[in-house]
Amino acid sequence: RERASNTKMNSSLSFCTFSTTTTTRRAAAAAARTARERNLFCRSGRKIKTQNSSVSSSATSPPRARRENDEENQVESDENAFLSDANSIAEFFSMPLPSIDFKSRRVSIFSKFPRDNRLILAVSGELQTRNGFEGQTARFRQIPDFMYLTGINEPDYFLLSTCGPKEEDIKTVILCPRKTEQMKVWMGAGKSTEEIRESTMCDRCFYVDEIDEAMEYLKKGRGSESRKTDEKSIIPEDTPTDATPSNNKNNGRRAFKIAQSTVVFVTPELDDFLLKKRLQSNQAFVNSKTWGPSISATATSSNFRFDYFALPDKIARQRAIKTKEEIERIKRANDGSSDAHVAMWQFSKPNETYEFQLEAEFIAASTKRNLRELGYPCIVGSGKNAAILHYEDNSALCKEKEIVLVDAGAECEGYTADITRCFPTDGKFTEDAKLLYNVVLDVQIDAIERYTNGAIWADIARRAKLKIIEGLQKKLGVVNEDVDLNEALEAGISEVFLPHALGHYLGLQVHDVGPNAATPLPVVLEVGNVITCEPGVYFVEALYEKALANDKQKKMLNRENIERFAKVGGVRIEDNIWITKHGPINLTRCPKTVEDVEAACNISSEQQAK
Repeated sequence: RERASNTKMNSSLSFCTFSTTTTTRRAAAAAARTARERNLFCRSGRKIKTQNSSVSSSATSPPRARRENDEENQVESDENAFLSDANSIAEFFSMPLPSIDFKSRRVSIFSKFPRDNRLILAVSGELQTRNGFEGQTARFRQIPDFMYLTGINEPDYFLLSTCGPKEEDIKTVILCPRKTEQMKVWMGAGKSTEEIRESTMCDRCFYVDEIDEAMEYLKKGRGSESRKTDEKSIIPEDTPTDATPSNNKNNGRRAFKIAQSTVVFVTPELDDFLLKKRLQSNQAFVNSKTWGPSISATATSSNFRFDYFALPDKIARQRAIKTKEEIERIKRANDGSSDAHVAMWQFSKPNETYEFQLEAEFIAASTKRNLRELGYPCIVGSGKNAAILHYEDNSALCKEKEIVLVDAGAECEGYTADITRCFPTDGKFTEDAKLLYNVVLDVQIDAIERYTNGAIWADIARRAKLKIIEGLQKKLGVVNEDVDLNEALEAGISEVFLPHALGHYLGLQVHDVGPNAATPLPVVLEVGNVITCEPGVYFVEALYEKALANDKQKKMLNRENIERFAKVGGVRIEDNIWITKHGPINLTRCPKTVEDVEAACNISSEQQAK
């Protein structure tokens, strides 16, 4: 802070390259933008009071000044002061984020399970080979639940833990792969077991080939020494030992003990076949005295009974409520991704630039900001390709007077941004493109205002559909003037032009998990949720031709205007919204009004330098 007060900020550190670096110009731009967006979007991050709610966009940098017991204020900051602490954009995006308390995460979940005769097993991801050559592995991405519980982003790890209602009931160990000399030569030594223990906040870290020692540690280390000595053990009584041959002939006694076998809660969701296949591929589990007999291919019974649903369900419910540390990561992912979107706009040249070149520009810009993983493949669709919802071909030439729809987001420590913007290839929207764009923008601004604690998702989505139909009718003339909006909604007109949901949970997955395990869509919005808001209008020939052939729908539609706007393709605008007790906070600061998008596209290299 002292440095910040004495150091003049280098203007090259400005996040969005078109933005100003002085307080006066920033305030003026924010005020103009606020007026244009009905007081619902403010790049400065200050609260904007509206008639119905209090809505703000988060600050454009991670938190500096924080008010006690007010978590949303912890992502608001003095941008100038914070940027002054960094000498470059790369340095800023490399600044450490607040550490995550993985132990508290685990205790909160594992304490929801009974204590006796229960065990938690979390399995990490595996390396996938590429082109059939084991030395060339595909890019590894950790299983989200395992990442959430441990923070480990490497393959072939395991978590074992006891559980119970009290914190002292819960003892957690991490099993890490033991690296051979050859692995150390090719991949480096990696972290020690002590470093892994510290970073994951677990009780002990063992190598995977020490699994029996880990099981014994869990048996002895749980709870108080004063507990009854005859309580059920997490290690089944009939587990073979050196003194107890595995071919015990007392089948009746064995059957009784199997009925009392340990219940193992497993994540991710697998089944007996897939779990055993995974464990059988690890020689340490095969050789284990406690696990080997149960996972053997010839085993007719098991010392363990596996539950594949209870643990993922409880993790999903907790993952839906983001902590401030998670918000920091999503915000940083949004900051870098917003910059990368703007970089694409400034790189684009009509009749010269291809979609794949824009994709490359996004990847380069986000990588320069220390965001080296994408949350999902980039969607870059120009012209009519903008109407293809999950267009990933990205091979067409971007022609003049077209708009380009880009849906792209980078990750920060596993947490992804999910941003969609549309921009004109030659820096200025055509009149038809502007009309279509503003219809979508109006719907999004209205919807974000309703992202409040306790709001019913179905109500927000229904209103957004009605607003889409209203815009199609009053602004575009696609829906005939005499059509009742509710009748058009019941007839399915909104689905013709908006064939996807309004938004979804966001976090460690682009379509993140929530209380409803069957879908990434919320039911009731809660404080701590991060949910996208992504309305769109698309002119998909297969959909509108089907509607124009439908006796009921064709009476409501105007073919001439449909074909007119079909030349634009489609528009989607997507932001990432954090639900707080004081209202929604927009974590996405990428420009989105017509004026701001055009200004960002047309900035000169000299202005960027300033």
